[in-house]
Amino acid sequence: MGSLNSFALWGALGLAGIAVPIIIHLLYRKHRKETDWAAMELLRRALVIRSGQVKLEDYLILFLRCLALALLAFALLRPIMNSAESLVGGKKVGMIVAIDASLSMGHGEHSRFERALEKARQIVKTAREGDPVSIVLMSNRPQVLVRGSGYVPAQVEELLKTKAVATPFGLGLERNLDLLNELAGEIKTPGKEVFIVSDSQEIDWANLSTSARASFDRLTKGAKVYAIPSGSDGEENLSLERLTYSSGSLRKSGSARFTAQVRNTGRRATDGGSVEFFVGNELSKRLAVGPIEPGQARGLDFFVSFDKPGDIRLKAQLSQDDLVADNVRHAVARVTSRVRVLSVENATAGGAKGEVADAYYSVRAMRLKDRGEDSPIKITQIEAGDLAAEQLGDYDVIQLANVPEPSPETATRLRKFVERGGGLIVFTGSRVDGALYNERFGKGAAGLLPASIGKVTTFTGEGGWSIGPAKSDHLLAGLVSRMSEKLLDSARFSKVVAVEPAPGSETILSIAETNAPLLLSRNVGAGTVLLFTTSADQTWSSFAIHPLYAMLMQQAVTSLTSRPDAVQFTAGEDVALPVTGREVGDNVALTKPSGEASAVRVTQNRDETVAAIEFDQLGIYEIAADGAKPGMVLAANVDARESDVKVLGTGAIEALLGPMGVTVISKDGDLAAAIENNRRGSELAMLLLYLAVAVFILQSILARYYTNKISRDDVPDLTATLQSSRVAAARRS
Repeated sequence: MGSLNSFALWGALGLAGIAVPIIIHLLYRKHRKETDWAAMELLRRALVIRSGQVKLEDYLILFLRCLALALLAFALLRPIMNSAESLVGGKKVGMIVAIDASLSMGHGEHSRFERALEKARQIVKTAREGDPVSIVLMSNRPQVLVRGSGYVPAQVEELLKTKAVATPFGLGLERNLDLLNELAGEIKTPGKEVFIVSDSQEIDWANLSTSARASFDRLTKGAKVYAIPSGSDGEENLSLERLTYSSGSLRKSGSARFTAQVRNTGRRATDGGSVEFFVGNELSKRLAVGPIEPGQARGLDFFVSFDKPGDIRLKAQLSQDDLVADNVRHAVARVTSRVRVLSVENATAGGAKGEVADAYYSVRAMRLKDRGEDSPIKITQIEAGDLAAEQLGDYDVIQLANVPEPSPETATRLRKFVERGGGLIVFTGSRVDGALYNERFGKGAAGLLPASIGKVTTFTGEGGWSIGPAKSDHLLAGLVSRMSEKLLDSARFSKVVAVEPAPGSETILSIAETNAPLLLSRNVGAGTVLLFTTSADQTWSSFAIHPLYAMLMQQAVTSLTSRPDAVQFTAGEDVALPVTGREVGDNVALTKPSGEASAVRVTQNRDETVAAIEFDQLGIYEIAADGAKPGMVLAANVDARESDVKVLGTGAIEALLGPMGVTVISKDGDLAAAIENNRRGSELAMLLLYLAVAVFILQSILARYYTNKISRDDVPDLTATLQSSRVAAARRS
């Protein structure tokens, strides 16, 4: 509690006022003249009890009169509750201003971020020079512009003008609330204030996590917390949310299809404008999006031909709207001259050594037309017993077709092969021992395979199971979604292995009748594992001679070697990226989209060598090759979820944050004045004045009542009458 007026001045006046009735009371007692009268001695004892009662009544009236004057003086002092001021009137407020600088804040012709900066300027102007001030730009990569420094208006204004910029990152609310708690803990002033200026984007604020709520609770216990909506021009937005490889050959002399997906995240239908596609820095194609409904997404395809191997840089750009940062997406296509496949299978039962059968159809599907040394896919076939002698690093993809009893050493080597970026395709079959596979390759989150292998299930009756509709957005599932239902239904399965998908795996295809997984995928380290729950040949299905089979195998080899989506990252992430051929302590040369070059040190992460890359810009990053050590080209894009710029209304914000002790200041007008009013707190002057008047009236009523009571009592003699008159006169004074 504090006061708006000087405590010393009004406190002294209050004490003087309280002293007045006490002095009158004492003067009354001092000037009282006593005259001894022999006749009264007989009555003195009878008056003792009566006199004591009168004194008690006098003291009560005296107390009430002093209380009335004390309340009046206290009211003139203008005391306030929850004030950040000391009793002598000096403000001591530590201030933290947190400005939302996430992607959505860039929306609008007069952007939400510009509005937030205007509000931040009004907030800091309420601080006094020298008071500790912290300013934070909130995002997935929070930036502290000022940390607990004494407030200097010119310096703060310069920082807000030159250093405060919106980012292409997500908000990361939990991370920022932890930082605000840390900064609040560093403030040593009696008063602490935290101002959060944000657009209150729905995806960030509508459903606060348990962690965020706990952070708010900690923050409001030690500081006064304010939420200040930045305001906006609207909520309409078109975003380019994906640029992905869809199908085709990512090899020299091949052609591939890429898809750019445009989404309307606003509340009204709109014309989608156009999308331009670039290969390198050259415009390749321009396509119109057309009208697009709220929430609708539309894919636009374009084809790219490759005349040489290497990393091809691709870009799609949507025509400009109110949020520029999400109108561009980058991708990288790694084009190879040849893919080296090692097919491991078992010798035909009863056949001669070297005569193979289990992988016949899968090898034929991958190879298509064998052009000898010019073939884009070179396949080496070996028996399972010869796998130990192979150098796995000489291959890009390894296929296991109905291979029984992999040794522990083989399982370990295959895991390392995948973690370093290799692709592994596993077909089950009659020789696969599920329990042994689970033991050697591991189960669950620690395993190599996308699922734990169980028992074989057999179709009873004629025909067999069919392939169900694709529910995945995996590029292999896209092949199924583009195939006619009649053609797809002709692939039938008589046996599959029951599996339990591992955490982090994805079911690409499934059986229509039972929903049992048919094809699963899982990323392990820098590589990927594909698991078919049926055999590679015709023993368990007619799938091996179906047109979809050849398409799947061709596409699988491409996706396992190029993995275009695996080199796309989200801006704001920090990624420990596996680097091939590097040693711990090496430096890799990294070039950012802006052209800025830096050296990143290689470290150890378990049994991998990695380089920690900070994706703090949008565009293409390049790790330079070093002799025989390969380089990498990577793409960083915005988080597509941030493109939904719809915000919570004022009522929703108050209902959400109010119960946690957060004050929402959302009304238009003088923000600084609103802050000053909240800082002063609730003045008690009027309440104290009302109480003073009530107490004064009460003492008047009691004084009159007690006086009249004396008059009404039976007075025995003249002396008692005179005493009653003196008491009444004193009470009136």
